[in-house]
Amino acid sequence: MTFPNEAETLLARWLDELGIGLVDRAKIRAAFTHPSYKGIDSAAEDYERLEFLGDAVVNLVTAEELVRSTTESEGTMTEKRKTLVNKDSLAQIFDRLQMGTFLRASMNLQPSVKDKASVVEAVFGVVFLDLHYDACRQLWEIIHRKIGAPRKKKVFAPSTPEEQQHRDAYVAVYAQLGLMPKNAKNTLQELCQKQDLPLPAYEELERVGPDHNPYFRVQVTVLLFNTLPRRIFTATGEGRTKRIAEIAAAEDLCDQVFLPYVPQDI
Repeated sequence: MTFPNEAETLLARWLDELGIGLVDRAKIRAAFTHPSYKGIDSAAEDYERLEFLGDAVVNLVTAEELVRSTTESEGTMTEKRKTLVNKDSLAQIFDRLQMGTFLRASMNLQPSVKDKASVVEAVFGVVFLDLHYDACRQLWEIIHRKIGAPRKKKVFAPSTPEEQQHRDAYVAVYAQLGLMPKNAKNTLQELCQKQDLPLPAYEELERVGPDHNPYFRVQVTVLLFNTLPRRIFTATGEGRTKRIAEIAAAEDLCDQVFLPYVPQDI
């Protein structure tokens, strides 16, 4: 079974935009085929074997990039690679590149984070088999030029004397208010409520992708502090649902003001 003609045309254009238009179409269909699709077409090859290869390829590409661009220790590079290459960061690539447009799966399947990551790895497996390693390196670079680096947690620590002063002042306020860390949205809301300030406002900045597989960018804006100079803070977040984007924005804002929170698995 093949894609409908319109989807084939879209796929060809998508592959060309990523510089991998010469890959074998049968292999790339397999990369986009969820195991559940065998209930529709028992002869269809799914992405699992290609995912196995692509997982190793993506990790090698990232490892080489880190070795060439840094002089850090093996342990530090290992932690950085985990940040750059994990199920969530790969799922972000799936969403931002609208790869769900080409996914073949059973009816009504909602792909999980793992499913999305598996498709991305499978595509790298195809590129490695057909176009070899240098093409995988180029694809990794093209992807991150198009969508930016995967979202990473900020280090919860000041990096300059000025930030240290801000942190000390903010933490004193949090202690005085008796704040207990909760998830980022609730913690920000409680901080505002205890100071009789307006609640954080969340605004949808962008929605891309098809209706069945959208991707959101959201901004949170909040006025903070009564006992310190009042300031308006903003932060943005992205995600495959509006809720996830709001959580990401709230966590980023908490990081800006050194406000402890309990991270959510998004």
